[in-house]
Amino acid sequence: MKKTKLETLSHYAVIVIALLAFVLSILQTRIQHKHNKLSVRPILNAIIEQSDTTLAAYINNKGVGPAIIKEASFSFDGKTYDDIEKLLRESGLIKIRLGGYTLNPDAVISADEDRLLVRLKGRDIKGVKVNLTYESVYEEQYDMSFSF
Repeated sequence: MKKTKLETLSHYAVIVIALLAFVLSILQTRIQHKHNKLSVRPILNAIIEQSDTTLAAYINNKGVGPAIIKEASFSFDGKTYDDIEKLLRESGLIKIRLGGYTLNPDAVISADEDRLLVRLKGRDIKGVKVNLTYESVYEEQYDMSFSF
């Protein structure tokens, strides 16, 4: 039995529709994957608070996912330290420290969390540069720098 032109055209149409559906499902999967990554992206900010007697540096996560700290470095007077406590001890600023938090590798800063980095007595402390490398849960890396 011989196929008519309409039946042949119908078969080709089914194949084209199937291929288009396949391509669209791949595109939709890519869009969904990008959305999933963005829905857990951390966004770290620095908050510097100065009062009449103190200076405080906070790290704040304004993203929607946790920030996993991978590396932290602190520069002061031409020297670089991997720990804020070491910087404070070696620079002599430890005697004016009122509080703080050590950013260990793999420390987690949750969404909407404020983490006190350091609180110092006095306002005239300047020149400390902080560099952070952090990741999302999808292991995408981000960098952040600030000074106080």
